[in-house]
Amino acid sequence: MFTESPEEFIDNSSIGIHAVSPEGMIIYANLCELKVLGYTKSQYVGHHVSEFQMDESCLSDMMMRLGRLEKLKNYPARVQGHDGIKYVIYNSSVYEEDGEFKHTRCYGTEVEKVIYDVFLKHHE
Repeated sequence: MFTESPEEFIDNSSIGIHAVSPEGMIIYANLCELKVLGYTKSQYVGHHVSEFQMDESCLSDMMMRLGRLEKLKNYPARVQGHDGIKYVIYNSSVYEEDGEFKHTRCYGTEVEKVIYDVFLKHHE
């Protein structure tokens, strides 16, 4: 029997989870996401994703694909953490209503640079 609330389950997950509006504003981040990146909720949620995504072309590609309601699988990204660069592999989709983009559903796993480089090579 599942006794934990869905909110507690998501917020305390061992994988980073965040949601981004169509305009690029971070509207939710769970505790793992905040811990991995080293930010407090107020330093991260409510900010534009471009403040943290290090590669403009990567962010443009991600948002363009998600804007077309595509799913991102094993998408490598460099993210500015509070104490330095974080290498993250994202799997993302879009929550939509009647074909309208409402917000992303992003799941991120921090990896070592050598693993990031492998994903980057296969992504290009």
